[in-house]
Amino acid sequence: MKKIISLVLAAFIFSATVLSVSCAQETEVFDLDLTAELALDLSEVTFRWGTAWLTQFYPSEGFSNAGDKMRAHYRKIEEELGCKIEFISWQDGGSRVMEQVAAGMQTLDVIDSHATNAGIELYRAGILAPLEDIPNINGYDEKYGPLRFRQYGIFDGKLYGLYQYNWDFPPEFACAMMFNTDMLNSFGLVLPYEYQEMGRWTWDEYEKMLFSVADAAKNSGYDKHFAPNVANMPERDAIGFMLVNGCQVIEKDANGNYIFGLDNQKGIDALEYLQRLCNEKLYVVGDVNVFIKDRNAAFLTTESYYATHFNENNETGYLPGNDFTYGFINYPHGPSGDENCVSAFVHKGRRMNWVIKYSGNELSDTGIFLDRMFEPIDDEGGWRTSLERYVFYDQRDFDNYSFMLEHINFRHDLDLGENATSKMDDAFSKAITNSRSCSEAFNSIRTVINEAISANVNWVFEDIVAQ
Repeated sequence: MKKIISLVLAAFIFSATVLSVSCAQETEVFDLDLTAELALDLSEVTFRWGTAWLTQFYPSEGFSNAGDKMRAHYRKIEEELGCKIEFISWQDGGSRVMEQVAAGMQTLDVIDSHATNAGIELYRAGILAPLEDIPNINGYDEKYGPLRFRQYGIFDGKLYGLYQYNWDFPPEFACAMMFNTDMLNSFGLVLPYEYQEMGRWTWDEYEKMLFSVADAAKNSGYDKHFAPNVANMPERDAIGFMLVNGCQVIEKDANGNYIFGLDNQKGIDALEYLQRLCNEKLYVVGDVNVFIKDRNAAFLTTESYYATHFNENNETGYLPGNDFTYGFINYPHGPSGDENCVSAFVHKGRRMNWVIKYSGNELSDTGIFLDRMFEPIDDEGGWRTSLERYVFYDQRDFDNYSFMLEHINFRHDLDLGENATSKMDDAFSKAITNSRSCSEAFNSIRTVINEAISANVNWVFEDIVAQ
């Protein structure tokens, strides 16, 4: 495909500084008829992908089976399209890209970075390409990740973020529950799956179960430090339990205005429930090692990756590296929720891939490259097969994980801002540990949350899918 590139000056305003930058003026754009048989020739093109996690994108040969599949995937794309692919060690931020664009230099085509770093920085500088502006790809395709999971790749209602959904990186989310199956079996207790299958995975049943766990542990010789449920992040659990009681972080009122969706009786009920469990010592704030390494807890509420990942040089700090059977499940639902409510949400530190408008390559060619690049790295389904066959112990674990991922909730961290979200986390954590009443917790954050919503929130997921 013929390449025609010319750079013209443009102005971007960011951080109160005006930069003169060069941007790509496309004199030819090719929108492909995806139903036609075309021989693509990108032999003059090199696509540059920057990442702060280079060994994940381009692991050394023989490092892992998945890594070798990824390397083979890249080579096959180069052969098919005639292009070259370069993976470059980069910062987890956007300043270097902005400097290169301002200087008229060739920069990256794609950057792998957290939404809170390069994602939001480059968006505000006007340097990112929304996926709808990139020819030859459909940004809503499942291979780029479920839209709900990519919530922090949505800015002002437009979609920007891509995720290697069919590769070897299981998506991570907050507010998942793991349980020690071996321990519960030794106590002679029914597993949570069975409550779930009977439609009885509720707060009441869970509270009764925790009492039974506490009694069984005491009778089995566990010491006073045993925790029926150890909570790694109680402030996140607070939101998770509100979500399974029918709440959303941000809702629309009858007039179509965005409002704080946790500040109601359903939210208070969730806080009071966790506060009661904490007072009964059924729910204890602690490190994940209490459950994973020490095995002094029956349940762990935390982020999903402790159940799905190996961490290099610390394999035993994650559940797949241990030798006991564990299960994975959604939080039990409250009286105002039902079995379709999901506790999980994506935290704001989400890593995604972002397309740079001013790399020097045409967006039409970048679209061809990305459409092929984000295909599965093998015929086995990438991380899905790994979790289903080799990581989880029970098919129901994988089914629960998948359901939570596909129906994951929005927390809107970036919209609310660091000040509002940190105050909310602090207030909820203090309420759970009985340092503050539940009503006081909401009173202390109501103004700052409402101001943040009024100033910054202009979209919700339901609005996007309704378009």
